[in-house]
Amino acid sequence: MAVDERELILELFPGTPFDLLPPGEVLYYREGEHVVIEEAPFRAVFEPVERPSLPRPGICEACGRLLGGAYARYFRVRLPGSQVVRYVLLCEDTEACRERARPEVLRRILRKGILP
Repeated sequence: MAVDERELILELFPGTPFDLLPPGEVLYYREGEHVVIEEAPFRAVFEPVERPSLPRPGICEACGRLLGGAYARYFRVRLPGSQVVRYVLLCEDTEACRERARPEVLRRILRKGILP
């Protein structure tokens, strides 16, 4: 049975800060209307926000692309055990965005979704 290095560290040292863990594979995909970013054992599910019209183009936080109204969407995630809600602007086309996004940027978004 293979043991993931990250899971082993968390098992032995449960309070290890996210930033000190070795990088793992970052997954970025759609689950219905939701966007999921995960890096085992961490997972953040971002739910879509009602579509307000964007007053001006915005920049996708994952891939850095400049987006207009129909191509961008706001998503939100509620921090676990908290009333704090975080918002991100992402591409509507998650597959194309995933190809352009760098893992370290996705990790930063994931961290926003799980840490206070």
